[in-house]
Parts: sequence; structure tokens; C-alpha cells
Amino acid sequence: MKKAIVITLTTILVLTFIVLSMGGGHGFFWPAKIVYPYSMIISVLNNQIGILAIIIAIVQVPIYGILMTKKPKWTILIFGIHIISAIICLNLPTDTFSG
Repeated sequence: MKKAIVITLTTILVLTFIVLSMGGGHGFFWPAKIVYPYSMIISVLNNQIGILAIIIAIVQVPIYGILMTKKPKWTILIFGIHIISAIICLNLPTDTFSG
């Protein structure tokens, strides 16, 4: 129960910080590209942040938390995949989600 509360609070705090940093489309997108690379890759390909990208962003942190809690040996693998995805996302050419 305690882990679920921590995962939920972490999700809310991180998502709030990222949304505020994006500033309604006039802020910085690089924090979102680093923390939520899967959502931002989908957004860059669709040229908009759609419902699928939002859903993935909401469930990403809880999934990471659950996997790292239940399978601690997977932590390095998850971290590596995330870093590679963030690097790919940061290098995708886009005019809409710059910065």
C-alpha cells in the first residue's frame, strides 16, 4: 500500500512539473523529451500531443515503479532503454516541439 502511494504521488509531481515546464506550448519541451520519451516520440511523429501520448505519459512512471519493485534486476535494463529512447527523442527533427 505504501509503495502505491509513493508511485502515485511521484507520477502526479513529475507530470505536473513537466506540464508546467511546457508552458502551454510556449515553454521548454526538453524536460518532457527526457522524462517521457515514448510520449514525445509519438507526439513528434503526429505533430501534436494526442490522447495516446497523454495516456502513455500517465502510466509510464507507475509501470516503471511496479517493474523496479517486482523485478529489481530489470532496473538497469529499463534505465538503459529509457536513456536510448530519450536520446532518440532529443535528436528527432521538429519545429513544433523545439527546446
